[in-house]
Amino acid sequence: MEYLSGVVERITFENAENGFSVIKIKTKGFTDLVTVVGSLAAVNVGSIIRIKGEWKMDSKFGKQFAAQDYRETLPATVTGIQKYLGSGLDCVCP
Repeated sequence: MEYLSGVVERITFENAENGFSVIKIKTKGFTDLVTVVGSLAAVNVGSIIRIKGEWKMDSKFGKQFAAQDYRETLPATVTGIQKYLGSGLDCVCP
């Protein structure tokens, strides 16, 4: 099992029925965005996530990180906060 941490840059695909998602994250050690697939329904653009999973090679889409579990934290950078606020989520304020 491996771990990746990064900022969610894009949500490429999301299935509302079963939670399966394809997301792109920016993470240290990679020049390009990393494709992550799995049950990631509650992930938002701009969020910082730590993902547990393993690398796999998809014959059609190439190298992907298959998530088995993840934890999400609130954005800690200005860029992350801007992406999070610009994601179109409704604010649930007290």
